[in-house]
Amino acid sequence: MKTKTFWLPQLLAIVCILTVGSVSMVFADAHEMAEEMEMEEEAGVSGWFRTDTDSLGTQIWFGGSYPMGSFSIDSDIYVVGNFAEFDLGIGISAVESDSLSLSFIPMVGIGFEYANDEGDPTPNGPNSLIAPQLFTYLTAGSIYFESWIQLFFNTPFDYDDDLFYTRDFLLYSITDNIAIGPQIEVGAILAGLEEETETGLDSLVIGGRINMNYGENNTLGLFVGYETQLDEDSEDTGLTGRMTFVRTW
Repeated sequence: MKTKTFWLPQLLAIVCILTVGSVSMVFADAHEMAEEMEMEEEAGVSGWFRTDTDSLGTQIWFGGSYPMGSFSIDSDIYVVGNFAEFDLGIGISAVESDSLSLSFIPMVGIGFEYANDEGDPTPNGPNSLIAPQLFTYLTAGSIYFESWIQLFFNTPFDYDDDLFYTRDFLLYSITDNIAIGPQIEVGAILAGLEEETETGLDSLVIGGRINMNYGENNTLGLFVGYETQLDEDSEDTGLTGRMTFVRTW
């Protein structure tokens, strides 16, 4: 009887030690798993949604970036009316520091027409090769610069003229939530679908832009410009622009 009484406290002590050790291991494993999940989330896929309204109508964009070590695989879709475009490229971070960030995204894209308008002889299907494309993003303190350079090869599909397009703007942050600056957009015809098509500069829009942050990861952009390449007999005022909303995650 004394022997049983002597071993009972020891048995209880062993059970307590094992229980405490198991609980500690569970908490340690849970903490480690949480850290791993957080690291995976930080290194996971980032995405963005964008909508533009301008002379082309209202356009919808979705895009994402897949980290692959020192670079990323970037893709997006662009939709306006019956037309849709898919782009694929490589994100290259040339400089990344607390005070300076510079990145490039070269891309290629293919456009599809899913339904032809009434009376349009062009069949639905692939109708545009958008390549090469180059997007440049620079942040240096309060300065932000963005550049788009795109080539559109449409004549091989008997769809439209071959075009060059660039959009460039430079913004200065006057507050944490508001940035303003100049913007220029240039369009040119490289080759015409018809023999009598005149090639060369087709559009030159100069204006100003303001970007406003609305909460975390939300940006509203307003661009107002003037088209300098109007025909003499055109009744347009020349005023043009774009309203943009961008959401990132």
